[in-house]
Parts: sequence; C-alpha cells; structure tokens
Amino acid sequence: MSKQSILNNVKASLQENKIQAQFPNYANPMKRTNDDKVQEYIAWQGANKAIVIESSQESLAQDIYKALAESQAKNVLYNPNIDINPQSLKALDTQDSMQFVAYEKSVDEQRANLFAFDTSIVQASCGVANLGVIGVASNVKAPRLSSLITRTCIALLKKQDVVENFYEGVQTLKAQGENGKLPTNMIFIAGPSRTADIELQTVFGVHGSVKSYIILY
Repeated sequence: MSKQSILNNVKASLQENKIQAQFPNYANPMKRTNDDKVQEYIAWQGANKAIVIESSQESLAQDIYKALAESQAKNVLYNPNIDINPQSLKALDTQDSMQFVAYEKSVDEQRANLFAFDTSIVQASCGVANLGVIGVASNVKAPRLSSLITRTCIALLKKQDVVENFYEGVQTLKAQGENGKLPTNMIFIAGPSRTADIELQTVFGVHGSVKSYIILY
C-alpha cells in the first residue's frame, strides 16, 4: 500500500470518526481511604514496605541521622538538591563513622567508586497519596542513579508536596523541567525494589534499594 493510500484512508477515517477537541476532566479511579492526604499517603507507603518517619523541618537532621544509624550507613551519596545542609549530618556523626559525598560527578568520572556507596539521600518531588509512592524528577542536581544503585535509599518528602493521585503527581514532575522542557527522567518509587520468580519467592533489591526510608516533614 502506497503512502498516499494510507494518508487517504486516515483522512477518510477522521471524517467518519470525529476526535473530540477537548478531553473530559481527569476522574480519579482510586477510592479515597482517608480524607487526610498525608495520613492516606503514610498508610499506603507503609503497605509498600517503606519505613516512614514523620519529622519536621526542625528535627529533620536528627531523623535523617537516625535512619542512617539504623541502616548502619558508612558511605553516603547525597543529591545536591536535598533540603538540608549535609554539614548538619556530619556534626551529628560524633564517631566520624560516615562519609558523605555529593553526587556532582558524572558516572564516567566516578565509575570505580560509584557502587561502593551503601546509602543515598534524595529529595522527592512529590508523594502520591492514594498509591503510597514518591515521584523523583531527574536533573543535574538530582541524578537518576542515586535512587537505584544503593542498598538503602532515604527520600526526603515535604508534607505540602503530597498530592492526591497519580495524575497530579505526573503534572508535578513535568513542572520540574527547565526552560519549559520535560525532565530527562521521571521515576515513581513504591518502597524497596522487589521481584518474584516463577516459584513466587519475593526477592528484594534486584532493581533498586533493599530498604527505603521516607522522611516526611
């Protein structure tokens, strides 16, 4: 069939089947389980096997350090856009047992050391209440690999960034792009990575972290 024949068929089809100029407003297919978005988010995130720590801006450093100590972190990789000064975490490490490194180099520049990090700290762009997931938009200050390569991932999430549904989450991540462009990568994370083989044996950590912390503040 020639190109012109295909185009003629498409035109004929459009004449018979008019495409609506406007799409109907999005309707959330998920039923709300709690009128409080934050509490609904906490419940579903817990169901996804993440460890949720309720915090505040004042106690954020202490709660992050609590998660680091609990997971026995040694080499910590953090994204430069996290909502805390890493120096405050170093100050809490009185035993000087943790090394904190900013993810500022490309994969090629630090390939030999990149997979030596056991823990990462990332800033979540949003949390989706009715799914219990976090959304992360990749950019220069938030490389994609930081949430995938370590055994433990600690995500910081502001309560004001919890949205009601997945549609709102996608819109939030799209708005994180620069100069009107979409982010290079958008990730939704539902707790620790897991998969199951043909015998239905669940294995954690195959495609991402084994343990996930959500610091909600």
